[in-house]
Amino acid sequence: MHYLLMGLALCWSLALQAGTLSGTISTPDGQPLPFATVHLQGTSIGTTANLEGNYTLALEPGTYTVVFQYVGYGSETRSVTMTTADQTLDLVLKPIAQNLQEVTVSAKEDPAYRIIRKAMQKRNFYQKQVPQYTCRSYVKGTQHIKNLPKTIFGQSLEALGQGLDSTGSGIVYLSESVSTLYYNKGKIKEIMSSSKVSGDDNGFSFNSGAAMVEMSFYDSFFELNGTRVLSPIGQGALGTYRYRLENSFYDDEQLVYQIAVLPKNPLAAAFGGYIYIVDEAWAIHSTDLWTTGKAVNISVLDTVTFKQTHVQIEDQVWRLFSQDIQFSLEVLGIRTSGNFVGVFSDYNLKPTFEPRFFDAEVFKVEEFANTKTQLFWDSIRPVPLSTEEQTEYDTKDSLQTLWKTKGYQDSIDQISNVPDPLDLLGGYTYRNSFEGYSLTVRSPIPYLHFNTVQGQIYGLGLDFEKDPNERKRFAWKVGGEGEYGQADQQFRGSAYAWMRFNEVNGAFLRLSGGRTKRQFNPSDPITYTANTYYSLFGRLNYLKLYDDIHGRLFYRQRLFNGLLFQGAIRYGQRQALVNNTDFSWFNRSEAYFTNHPLDQGWGSFTPGQPSFATHNYLLVGLALRLRLGQTYVSYPNQRFYTPSKWPDLWIRYRRGIPLLGSAIDYDYLEVSLEKRGLDIGNVGRLSFLLKGGWFVTNNATFFMDYAHFNGNQTILAQTNRYLTTFQLMPYYEYSTNNAFGLFCVEHDFNGFLWNKIPGLKVLGFEWVAGYRCLVQPDRNPYMEWNLGLDRIGWGLFRFLRADLVMGYSPEQGIRWGGVIGLDFSL
Repeated sequence: MHYLLMGLALCWSLALQAGTLSGTISTPDGQPLPFATVHLQGTSIGTTANLEGNYTLALEPGTYTVVFQYVGYGSETRSVTMTTADQTLDLVLKPIAQNLQEVTVSAKEDPAYRIIRKAMQKRNFYQKQVPQYTCRSYVKGTQHIKNLPKTIFGQSLEALGQGLDSTGSGIVYLSESVSTLYYNKGKIKEIMSSSKVSGDDNGFSFNSGAAMVEMSFYDSFFELNGTRVLSPIGQGALGTYRYRLENSFYDDEQLVYQIAVLPKNPLAAAFGGYIYIVDEAWAIHSTDLWTTGKAVNISVLDTVTFKQTHVQIEDQVWRLFSQDIQFSLEVLGIRTSGNFVGVFSDYNLKPTFEPRFFDAEVFKVEEFANTKTQLFWDSIRPVPLSTEEQTEYDTKDSLQTLWKTKGYQDSIDQISNVPDPLDLLGGYTYRNSFEGYSLTVRSPIPYLHFNTVQGQIYGLGLDFEKDPNERKRFAWKVGGEGEYGQADQQFRGSAYAWMRFNEVNGAFLRLSGGRTKRQFNPSDPITYTANTYYSLFGRLNYLKLYDDIHGRLFYRQRLFNGLLFQGAIRYGQRQALVNNTDFSWFNRSEAYFTNHPLDQGWGSFTPGQPSFATHNYLLVGLALRLRLGQTYVSYPNQRFYTPSKWPDLWIRYRRGIPLLGSAIDYDYLEVSLEKRGLDIGNVGRLSFLLKGGWFVTNNATFFMDYAHFNGNQTILAQTNRYLTTFQLMPYYEYSTNNAFGLFCVEHDFNGFLWNKIPGLKVLGFEWVAGYRCLVQPDRNPYMEWNLGLDRIGWGLFRFLRADLVMGYSPEQGIRWGGVIGLDFSL
């Protein structure tokens, strides 16, 4: 403690010895230049102005050459002699004057093309020029909202609107963070030491300096929401862009070219704006580039702009110094805008790293990062707060004290807990915010369905949940549900209790049991809603059910990074069910299928005959998932895992144990390799599943123990199962207790083909295509091909996908069909 106090005293004394250079950067007509950069010549020490053009820079006594820059304006340098006293220095930056005297203009080709080609040739050099470095990162994120309504679709937006003015306008997110970035030959790691979130002193910022640094125009592509946007100096850019030399100017005795970037197709995944290139070095000096939501197929996005400034910190070594990302969105008529500004300083180009420093943890927030005082932030903040931002902090800090009081939380709960007539349909939640628990009565609508076993069904569910412990992230929940079938006059119900022990290894335990109806395929290939429509309108009861009276214990945990374990034990009794109603709205002269899973209406199954004998079962299931190359983000007592470029390897084992009266006795082993959303350059995203399974022993199995495959006999697709579903295959025709092999692949072209068709890019649709094959040793393979159109809709409402499907088997030949699915997308 003694040494700690000495260290703090030393740091404080050094801080007192520094003076502060501050001022305002503006245009000749007095308009502020937000996020203009200020740095010491030949270094990465500096700051950025705020929204009002104000800047501050702490400097120890000495003489400095200070450079003031703003994209599109001429830079200015000033010699400043600092003492321990503060100084004020206001700067006026002038727009770059027209000056093309340094460039030989040709009538055949704009000079910009020669400059761009030179920059393209040096692109790979600058990508690899600095193999390792460390730097300091400061990121501030702000988001504004305008005219927020009180409710939307009947749901209160009061929590989101706290702190807004009477018109529902103001700042809804303000956060700052300070991190150290570590880079070594393509690997990057960020450690956040300080974090501040307006209105939440327990929160941690999600700002990422590493993400901003990795947004490099030296790379061929930027990726935005899965769309690859071509850099103006990326490979193949000459076929996408037109260029025009706008101007040239000198910055620190170096000639810089201002080049207009003009997409040949205004709807292409491309940028517009300006890129600035340094003569002879052919390095990026700065950028002012933008793209639109239509260009990147993000319907809620209006525009997003990337303003970057690079500085020369050593001879011919240019590094990113600042980046300002500005965006505007509109969702359901609610307009939001915001920006993230990052300042990257104190570069060390020759760091040393401990062995294994770069591991799976790519981002870490230190435990006490959100406990820093206001004095600390005022002393280190490189971008001064604007008046609005300071007011936001002051207001939210005051309100936060109020929000935490029992009286305030009780008053809010008193309003929100008042029942509404719509709660009879949408469900009702009673909440005690101060004690941190809620009681929810679920909506009755999902329980309202029909099948030929139970007839018309009515049900209700109840959940009680305790908010997670803020420090240990421990949480628990209990609940249950029940339903009554009008035709079979039976009540079925179940209950559950689960606990999440922490959010580091994800240890999770769930205990459940009761009497429930189950489909023979536990993946539930047909939804209750689809079956209701097909039964009542077409007398097609594809849903096949049995009763399961059971108790189950399930546990899941990450054993270590990349290896997930799941295990379950289940004991119960399975009882066959039969049809108990013949009701439908149409086609009453036709007979329903029986409840036998293999009944396809050929009259080979006797109505009222159970499909299997009642029996007990004891079942154990184990699963391991290996995910190579998985990385994660660490917050205090929490982890968030990021996708890996490698496929998931699953090994699943299921054992039917002939103990405690159990009538099943078998061993089933399954191995699968699965990857979703694999980036294939600018061609789109590929998803695939390769699976093999076999019954190692098969002494006693029932049909529900078989390996089943997701089929579909309706025109409605389950959108979360496109990859693994055979859209024209009967639900149980290929179920087996033998070996099998399965291969499914689907490709989302992400605009690669659709955008090439003149006039269609504006619609924002996307082509998808797929192939699926099922192989079994005792029968011929079954295959399907599909070609579909996704993101059908308009504006924000992208909700439909339609596919044409062709199936083939030697026994039945070629079959054709189509499916549609609700597939909501931005």
